[in-house]
Amino acid sequence: MRYESPVAVDPSVLSRNVRGRFKMNCRIDAAPSASEIESDGSRFLVASTDDLLGLGSDARVKEAAQTALRKLGVGRTEGTRTQAELEARALSLFGAEAALVISHEEALLPLLPTWRMATEARGRRSLPESPQITTPEDAEAALGHPGMLGLILDAVHPLEGDLALTPRFAEVCQRRHASLVVIDDGLGVLGPTGGGAIEHLSLQTQVTLRILPLGGAIPGTGALVLGHPELLETLRGALPAPSAVSLAASARALDIAASEGARRARLFDVAQKLLTALKGGGFDTGPCVTPWIPVWLGDEALCEQWLAALADLGIACRGWLAGPRSRLLLAPPATLTDSQVGQIIEAFERLSRKLQVPEAGAIGKEMPVLARPGSYAMGAPAALHWTTVEPREQRPIEPEVIHTTPPSSSESLTLRELVSDAVETVTWRATSVGGAQLRRGAEALRTLIDRRRR
Repeated sequence: MRYESPVAVDPSVLSRNVRGRFKMNCRIDAAPSASEIESDGSRFLVASTDDLLGLGSDARVKEAAQTALRKLGVGRTEGTRTQAELEARALSLFGAEAALVISHEEALLPLLPTWRMATEARGRRSLPESPQITTPEDAEAALGHPGMLGLILDAVHPLEGDLALTPRFAEVCQRRHASLVVIDDGLGVLGPTGGGAIEHLSLQTQVTLRILPLGGAIPGTGALVLGHPELLETLRGALPAPSAVSLAASARALDIAASEGARRARLFDVAQKLLTALKGGGFDTGPCVTPWIPVWLGDEALCEQWLAALADLGIACRGWLAGPRSRLLLAPPATLTDSQVGQIIEAFERLSRKLQVPEAGAIGKEMPVLARPGSYAMGAPAALHWTTVEPREQRPIEPEVIHTTPPSSSESLTLRELVSDAVETVTWRATSVGGAQLRRGAEALRTLIDRRRR
């Protein structure tokens, strides 16, 4: 008997907040090094990777993961020494008051009162309840509205290769006595010690909650959360941690990244060489100032054609398929040799004579200045299509609050109280945290926010 679902799934509902999709041009069967992969018996040069520093293939990182595997197995194990060591290492490296490692940043975001916090329209995380803004001026207006608590900001835009105007957004939050929550994908890449875009811009003291996703230049899973001790203690035990294997790999990678700054310097050298050649060859790389280098194609079918052609030349690359906003996404690893970078450049030059290359325009031909330590470039001049954003379905600045807390009492709650309430009522572990501990955490965060407002 054939089963038929009583409810038809509308694809338009599922894709409402989907702006595009990633596509890799080859299947990865093995990764003998950070610079090469094996696919169907062939070797490919890596032009696009998450492992930007090559630490995912580093023997020391692998050994740390294997040691944790032998001791603790593959499952999640709460309260391990490995977790404590990673959090302590993050504290010493990044100068935060407290650190907490969680399974994923998406596990934390539902605990925030997103219906009372604005988000930048270019952010990659889907927060449908949150009012969207595009400029610091928009943020000023949104945060001036009664009941708004703060701003959730993606500090790095990997799809465009630039940085958010975080200093200006931080100034707005200070003027409005609002909280600033930053998701920083620059961990391991940006900043003097690889602490991310916030370290690069010296804005540590102006951020209420700093979320550093793992799994990029620092291998592993989950995210490091930096912030006020009482707030993080409220969250501890309510959010799961990654496996000990992942934690051990991340901790070892953090140590290597901090002590071997030459890796980060080499990454920027590789990116500079590739970006300069692409821009000089007439490719539209937009506002890119980071090792995340997009190449604008503006057509989904053309993007797939380029991906297939690069695969034929032995270049592993990703694309962002998003209709008229489609592009190639390059992210070269620091382990590429000059010869290998030359091979990637040669492949693009060869294909540019066969395939369509959209006109970059005069504004896109200026030589790039990358956001190395000491250089505070946040974006290069770019054509209008890079900054034009098609916002997701937006809610008004004063949305109807659909929440477990009665509307009459929620109007006066602070960010700290709403987070504590979410921990207590939404997550299955709230009861194990203990009501007294939650109240202590809530009181501490209320004092912190009230002090900031004064």
